[in-house]
Amino acid sequence: MTERDLELVSALQVAPRASWEDLSRVLGVHPTTLARRWARLVEAGLARVSIAPGPELLRMMDVAFVELTCQNDRVQEVAETLIPDERLMSIQFIAGSAHLLLTVAAAGRSLSSFLLTTIGSLDGVLHYAVRTVTSQIIDASLWHFRALPASKIRRLSQLHQEAGKAGEGTPAVMDAPNRALMRALGIDGRTSLRELAATAGISALAAARRVSRLIGGKYVSVRCDVARRGSGRSYSAILWGSMRPDRFPSTDILDRVPALRVMTSVTGTNNIHIVVWLNNPMDLLDVEQQLLDAIGGLTIEDRRIVLRTFKFNGAKLNEDGTIAQIIPMAY
Repeated sequence: MTERDLELVSALQVAPRASWEDLSRVLGVHPTTLARRWARLVEAGLARVSIAPGPELLRMMDVAFVELTCQNDRVQEVAETLIPDERLMSIQFIAGSAHLLLTVAAAGRSLSSFLLTTIGSLDGVLHYAVRTVTSQIIDASLWHFRALPASKIRRLSQLHQEAGKAGEGTPAVMDAPNRALMRALGIDGRTSLRELAATAGISALAAARRVSRLIGGKYVSVRCDVARRGSGRSYSAILWGSMRPDRFPSTDILDRVPALRVMTSVTGTNNIHIVVWLNNPMDLLDVEQQLLDAIGGLTIEDRRIVLRTFKFNGAKLNEDGTIAQIIPMAY
């Protein structure tokens, strides 16, 4: 990506559904130029706008991290077999005692079915370990490249907040139109209201109202994902740690630990799952120290470097990390 590309991606990470006209006023670039640049990035598999479950939707689902230990000669086969499964957000090949780390978001409380039927019937899987997600502390949609001045970030944040404000505090029912909207947004989070309305079989006004409820009501978060090679954040690491619930950090920790991508509380011996993005595995010790300095009472007991990502937030990835195919989640 060029510097201009990074600026555009950074803007969309903060305000993913802002119009090209609004983005133009912030970035000082013609709307047509922005739209053309974005289309090129999407076509090259370098970026996409999508959705992920927010806190309210997570309460209706079984969300878990599942580590698989496989036969050494069947790891890739197992990963590729699982890619089409709409309950799997991500599939990562990790350095550690297990081979694959799965991020599962199973609608309808179907984690047990996934484990007993899907994983249980897979040849090549020797063992699995499960950590169920109990809360979302730092959401991935809050992370951005910081490629823009603080003044522009503030303006973009305001655009994003205004977009969901009308839906704040309004419950959303997971009926057929909302599920159709979420599926469409999972394929392309910048889909226009007119197109969303046609997909869900409702009016554009109803689509606008429903999308606002889904976002403002924290059922979904809209986010801009990128292929990280050459972006300055080419590697990711998984950390497992522990801390007391009353010491969980607020979102301002992102200013003190810029590499922090995700933090969730989980079940198991360690109750904290952390994802950090690095430019080099050698950076991990520094980032770990930043976390320990910023969060009182945190201990880190285990670490995993991600060697390859087969699937990321509902998208199949090529070996070089570019986006190959969208497989929308079954929320």
